[in-house]
Amino acid sequence: MAKRGSKTMLAFGDLHIPQHNRRAVEVFCRAAERIQPDLVVCLGDLLDCGQFSPHLPTYGVPETEYLDDLREAGALLDRLQKVCTRLVVVEGNHEHRLDRWAAATAEGRGAYSMLAPRVQLTRGRRCIYVPYGSADGRYPHYRVNSRIIAVHGWSYARHATKNHLAVSQGKSVIHGHTHRADASIVQNIWSPGRVIEARSAGCLCRPIPLYGAGRPVEWVNAFILGYLGRRSDTLYTIPIVDDRCILPDGAEVAA
Repeated sequence: MAKRGSKTMLAFGDLHIPQHNRRAVEVFCRAAERIQPDLVVCLGDLLDCGQFSPHLPTYGVPETEYLDDLREAGALLDRLQKVCTRLVVVEGNHEHRLDRWAAATAEGRGAYSMLAPRVQLTRGRRCIYVPYGSADGRYPHYRVNSRIIAVHGWSYARHATKNHLAVSQGKSVIHGHTHRADASIVQNIWSPGRVIEARSAGCLCRPIPLYGAGRPVEWVNAFILGYLGRRSDTLYTIPIVDDRCILPDGAEVAA
């Protein structure tokens, strides 16, 4: 529970609906319902948008109708909106597939407003939506407070989280994109005695054991819990294991 004067944040990402892990999503939603956070941030790739990818469908992954995926994403946002004060969706590169499809085809341009997540997921919802593309030369992000920014992801490299910290210019940053749960914490040289950190939220999609080439995958179902104070913040990564998680206060939340 947050102390008086501080706020509570939950951050999650990379569901890739319809490839989401339904049990992990349920654990996250029940955690949100228990915590009643001030802020919930989706860190991107809520939707997979595989229907608009130039690549062939992934072998073994059932094909779905995009409008069904969109409705499922909307239902999740509706559920979260009921338990938080502010809901933010940072668009990911997978939602941006639809923008690229629309830019490349006359069919896409004609249907864009009926299909675009940035239009459909905000309609009728008190939801802040941060587009993936940048029209003004600034990298899209959401400013959580004066110390933390939220982005989908600047890197997918092995040490992506440390890379985020290296380019965040004195800010802490939470991100998705890598599907790995990771954290990097260093002293803030601009404010001696304080720290800055980068933290990856893991993912809420179905984990896979291997890439096609046979390399083990480090994906982790997890989310971020943050306590945001007046002068400092504390962030936790909450892994979801066996359809349940343990919160910092010791409470167990199960699907």
